[in-house]
Amino acid sequence: MIKFENVVFGYGEEKNALNYVSFHISEGEQVGLIGANGAGKSTTFKVILGLVHPDAGEIRLFNKDMEQISPKEKADIGATLSDSGFSNCLTVKQIVHILTETYEKFDREMFEKRCSLFSIPMDKKLKEFSTGMKAKLKVLTATSFDARLLVLDEP
Repeated sequence: MIKFENVVFGYGEEKNALNYVSFHISEGEQVGLIGANGAGKSTTFKVILGLVHPDAGEIRLFNKDMEQISPKEKADIGATLSDSGFSNCLTVKQIVHILTETYEKFDREMFEKRCSLFSIPMDKKLKEFSTGMKAKLKVLTATSFDARLLVLDEP
């Protein structure tokens, strides 16, 4: 499912965030990355999602080179990132509309049931949410459309 071979990534003049990282994850496996702040965990997730491009190394996702991954295959990835999310001016009801339009397999009924179960208000703007409520919403979003791959950074 995911193959990293000698991946190197650096931010400008700083030392490498990823320094010859190699690992393989097979379909069906659950893997957690642990390490100190600055160890490269979030950067690894960003590379997997194609948000940043490595300086060196080979990355394969779904048994294809990253450049060969189609938009339809990218839509099979559910993700939460520590430093991103929806605009704070949106309500969950508005986010449901965005998800419905973005993900062919978005399960609106399941998402809304889970929002109710976890006390996520549909009409409240995200800027009024607690940090915990925002975290719950990100995980609910990532798991609401039968993703083939889940990438959860600080869920």
